[in-house]
Amino acid sequence: MFDDLSLWLGDIHRIVSTEWAGVIVTFVAVLCGAMIGVERQRAQKPAGLRTLILICLGSAIFTQASLLLAEGFADRTRIAAQIVSGIGFLGAGAIIRERGLVIGVTTGAGIWATAAVGVIIGGGYIAAGLFFSLLIMATLSAARFIDRLATGPCSVKTLRLEYDPDGGRTRLAIQATLDDHQHSETVTFDEPPDGPGIALIRYCDAHRDHRTFMSDLLRLKHITRMQQD
Repeated sequence: MFDDLSLWLGDIHRIVSTEWAGVIVTFVAVLCGAMIGVERQRAQKPAGLRTLILICLGSAIFTQASLLLAEGFADRTRIAAQIVSGIGFLGAGAIIRERGLVIGVTTGAGIWATAAVGVIIGGGYIAAGLFFSLLIMATLSAARFIDRLATGPCSVKTLRLEYDPDGGRTRLAIQATLDDHQHSETVTFDEPPDGPGIALIRYCDAHRDHRTFMSDLLRLKHITRMQQD
């Protein structure tokens, strides 16, 4: 029994035919990419479910191609090795400097780690791929928990904006600004026919990255007053 278990924990290509190994590897790559992607999607990160599925699946496909095309005639790792350098361009593209903050480092690292999982799975080590996927998910989830322990809990306050509705365009501009900053707290609008529009925006005042949207709101020309309640 333990011998059978050790086989399944190793290279899948050694216990099933090449055709079925490819099917299993492809399915597991999609599953592992989805597992990591769901965690990133819940955190409202740019590289979410679809992106990480494609990264994991693409890495697994390239690795399988390396195994199939070499078939004893060349270095089996040549194609797979290029994934390491190639994925760096995709990860670097997710990292930007904006509003005095470096944004996207964790997203870039997540892309890199997901590609590594795809390589492992493409090589046939599906048990290892599943384990590393769970480890990545646990690390990302624990990191947010530890970060909140270090910086303290959120302190939710309400920002009151008064603005000229400008035919509804100002409301859309405010909402677009909040969407750009992935603002997830409650926002309510009131636009009476005989007065200025009012927006009530709940936000966390304790953490700098939760209130960076304010600087962009100040640049909107139809905002006439901003007050913290």
